[in-house]
Amino acid sequence: MTRSFIPLIFARSLDSDDSRQRHARLAQSGVEHRVAPGVYADKPAWDALSSRDQYIHRIRAVVETRAFDSVVVSHESAAALHGLPVLGSWPRQVHLTVGRTSGGKSRGDIVKHCLGIGADDLTTVAGLRVTSIARTVIDLAAASKFMNGIVVADHALHVDRWSRQDPLCTLDEIGAALERRLPARAHARISRAIGFATTQSDSPLESASRVNMHAVGIPRPVLQQQFSDYRGLIGFSEFYWPEFKLVGEADGRSKYTDPRYRNGRTLEDVLLDEKNRADRLRAIGLDVSRWGWDIGVNPEALRRHLEAAGLPSGQPW
Repeated sequence: MTRSFIPLIFARSLDSDDSRQRHARLAQSGVEHRVAPGVYADKPAWDALSSRDQYIHRIRAVVETRAFDSVVVSHESAAALHGLPVLGSWPRQVHLTVGRTSGGKSRGDIVKHCLGIGADDLTTVAGLRVTSIARTVIDLAAASKFMNGIVVADHALHVDRWSRQDPLCTLDEIGAALERRLPARAHARISRAIGFATTQSDSPLESASRVNMHAVGIPRPVLQQQFSDYRGLIGFSEFYWPEFKLVGEADGRSKYTDPRYRNGRTLEDVLLDEKNRADRLRAIGLDVSRWGWDIGVNPEALRRHLEAAGLPSGQPW
């Protein structure tokens, strides 16, 4: 994915204490931004970065100003570098994996994970040593909430039906990475997440919604069902319950704002296309239920929303 990089000013490379103090004063006055202890950036340039890119710069600042032996960027920090999504905002802390026997302690803006890791689970991103995508999926499945683990795993496994591009990693690669991580804490938790993940989720909101459908016992939906009418292809539904003739659509902002989904269309074009699509689905005898983030990430809100659309709840998958 495309990233924006801005110059970082490292105090250790400055000529004198006076220069270091000057940058500290500039940060206090708002001219510069203190990225990490001893690291600064131009404030307007910093503010223009996305939250992910700000976090990536903070990762680089932390790694390049500390003498760690065999340090590997991991967990949420590896997710940021790989372009994997996480729910909510990016953390302040930088996650690093060090050797099992290093005895390293987490402090301040650094979280150290004492885990074994081999060459097969390492890669390089933007000049930094990082856990592979498969290993990152496993680490987050073990250490984060189930929903966040699924959001990451689904994104890594996703197969785009239009571009036919290969997924970022495969289930076989994740399974192999898990074998190399053994003996692993939270093995059952990791296995549950891997078993629940799918190649057919197009967005984090779809993944989060599916987790909450499972949690409240909404019937298991068919994913990415294709529909056509006399005019040809209507499209693919995100969720489909054939018994109830109901299509479910998780409408996040990205569907309307992200250039990847707009495909050169204006916002008005996207809205009209979505209305036309829903009208065609209703014309072939289907109901359509839509929801956004406020409902999708709230299990009880999603339960009530889908019950109102005609679905039962309390049914284990």
